[in-house]
Formats: sequence, structure tokens, C-alpha cells
Amino acid sequence: MNATLKTTVLGLVCLLFAALPAAADDAANMKKLMGENFQNALKILTELIRADYTTVPKDVDVIRQHAELLMKTPPVTLKTTEEKELFYTYATNLKSNANHLIVVTQELNRRDKEQSKPGELKVDYLRVVAAEHYGSIITTCVLCHNQFRRHMVK
Repeated sequence: MNATLKTTVLGLVCLLFAALPAAADDAANMKKLMGENFQNALKILTELIRADYTTVPKDVDVIRQHAELLMKTPPVTLKTTEEKELFYTYATNLKSNANHLIVVTQELNRRDKEQSKPGELKVDYLRVVAAEHYGSIITTCVLCHNQFRRHMVK
């Protein structure tokens, strides 16, 4: 082997070994984010069912922040343009639905502070909108996980 070829091969091997810890860190960070999102999703579901919107905006904001982080640091395992576009689409949808759920539950918090007559049923279309955004968040998580977990989670 000539010196140039040896240098090129050595350089490629070094790049490969340098990328392995980054990929491992990437997977560990992704698992951490997803674990936190899963815990928050369960808490948010309970709060939505109980119509207790007090901490929902704060809890959903964690998911929104994670979506922003995903958009800034996609997994290194994404190779094709199609994979990258799909991943960014899922992250954008997650962020958008989280933003909307925050706004809706803030409004529900404001409305719920108003006194109602004893025994009066509190029916508000925003409760349905909140549930719809929550469902979209969960759907996005499932879609992304099913599409990319074979690369990110081992």
C-alpha cells in the first residue's frame, strides 16, 4: 500500500472510531429525552382526564423543548434525505401540537378560575381541542418511534 492510501485508510478508521462515541451519546440522549417525554405524557393524560390543567402547560413545555432539541440535533443515524425530512416533519409536528396544547390549557386554566353555579356541568369545546392536541402528540411519538427506533434504540 502506498503512503497516501495508508493515510487515507487510517484517516477513515479514525473518523469511524470518533463517530462511534457520538452515535452512542446520541442514542443515550435520545433515550433520556424519550423517557422524560413518556413520563410527562402519562402525567398529562391523567391531568386532562381529571380536567386539572394547572400544571399541563409546564409539563407540555418539556415535550416542546425536546422537540426543539430534536430539530437542532437529529440522530446521526439518519442517512437519506427522506429520513431526515420525515424526522424533521415529526419533530415540527410535535412542537406545533405541544405549542397549541400549552395555549389551550392556559386558556382553560383562566376559564376554570371563573365561578360556576353548583352542579353546573363545565362543558367547553377547548377541552376537546386539548384532548385532540394530546392525541396528536402521542400519535407523532408513535409514528417517529416506529419509523426510527430500529436505528436509535437498541
